[in-house]
Amino acid sequence: MAQAGVPEKDKPFILALISAGVTILNIAIMAYGALTGNQEMVTSAMESLKFTFPLTTMAWTFYFKAKS
Repeated sequence: MAQAGVPEKDKPFILALISAGVTILNIAIMAYGALTGNQEMVTSAMESLKFTFPLTTMAWTFYFKAKS
């Protein structure tokens, strides 16, 4: 029986989309925390961005290198 899977050429793009989504979610959490005055939420989101933003940058770089 054949298994459905993700083609190898699409994996870098999916990785980049997921990492961008996580980064956008962190920004949304930070904005919500700032809007509600929850400083702990803002601080936690800022700390998370230190890890998710470089991940997003590397994922998109990998995607564009794999594409060319």
